[in-house]
Amino acid sequence: MKKIIFLLSMSAMFMTVTACGNKSNTNAAEATAENTEVASDDSPAMKLLNSVPFTEEGLKSMIKTPEKEPLTPEEFEALYLAYSKVGINEKGQNLESNFVSKVISEVSRGRKRPEQTDAIFTKLLKNSSPSVRGVVVQQYGGLFGMSAETASKLVKALSAEKNAFVLKEGIKTLANQLKYDDVKQFVLGQIDNDNKEVRKAIALSVGNIWNKGIDGVNDAAKKLLADGDDDVRGTMLGYVGELEDESFIPDLVKVLDDPEQGKLHGDAMRSLYTMWYDYPKHKNTSKAAYEATVKYLKTTPRTRDIPAWETIGQLANRNERTYDAWKSQATYYNNAEFVKLMMDIAADPNANWLGRGPAVKVIAKIGTKADLEKLKGIVSANADDKDQKNVLNSIENALKK
Repeated sequence: MKKIIFLLSMSAMFMTVTACGNKSNTNAAEATAENTEVASDDSPAMKLLNSVPFTEEGLKSMIKTPEKEPLTPEEFEALYLAYSKVGINEKGQNLESNFVSKVISEVSRGRKRPEQTDAIFTKLLKNSSPSVRGVVVQQYGGLFGMSAETASKLVKALSAEKNAFVLKEGIKTLANQLKYDDVKQFVLGQIDNDNKEVRKAIALSVGNIWNKGIDGVNDAAKKLLADGDDDVRGTMLGYVGELEDESFIPDLVKVLDDPEQGKLHGDAMRSLYTMWYDYPKHKNTSKAAYEATVKYLKTTPRTRDIPAWETIGQLANRNERTYDAWKSQATYYNNAEFVKLMMDIAADPNANWLGRGPAVKVIAKIGTKADLEKLKGIVSANADDKDQKNVLNSIENALKK
């Protein structure tokens, strides 16, 4: 549900030049912006924004700059000030549905940013609206990382921040940068924040391969694995495997051994698979994680909840470019054992149908046509299997390929 996320900015529309470490804008402009007061209702940009209706067409109408020309500083700033009219969903700490991003995307198409972009964003980081501050924080992310200078600048801007939306977005933007001490102190310093969305953002940062091995990260992961909120725990359970540390396996197994925590089983298994199968990279190898995976999938009697259906079909996918090299190192992996395990699950009428179908796909990927024919015979012979038709359809589809 979540992996990706970290190398991409939530809004790549107007990435700041500093996000890529490029300092094409003058230091003087940035220094001036550091002393700029919070944008008031009397600012030229706010006056421009308030001169049009707050509608999609209204925002577009305030842009007079022709295509292929730089937006004026007032136009550019007014576009981002438009977020001050957008509310924040307190439950998810996300902006309410709005059209501002769409307008910015359309306006920016074919038009350049003003030279003062860095100064404008620096100014808006002090804006009184948390919606504006949060969106501007997003602009500092980028595909190519972040310079230490830019990271420190962002940490400084966030040092006194109290709004959960802004903090969450700041942590997400800084998620890959815990190698910088000031970033690490800021991000991990929010680990006791009252807002669970902020703590979830920390879990995503901590369970991030870019931060593997950094002092303090594993301790933070341990704490988040014991968080009082299941959403936070689930996030950390699902990503702790990225740290490639087998000392976390007992924490994962403890959850898997508890049927009362069934809704977290998928998260725990995700990390186990990352540790030993690691699709699509196929770099990690862990015998202990493999054995814990097999143990869980063998759990009987099976029910609609255990094994969790989303934990079954991972081996239906593999990266052919890296798989053989991985398999030569993963000497613990027993293909025949895994095929048999998938056949047991696919044939078990007590198992959740949502998992039995993926089990058939795994057999088709790592087993043989003979295995599928054998499974077909077993399922066909069980007239009491209420999901028999669905499973047989899955087998037939697999046999046709």
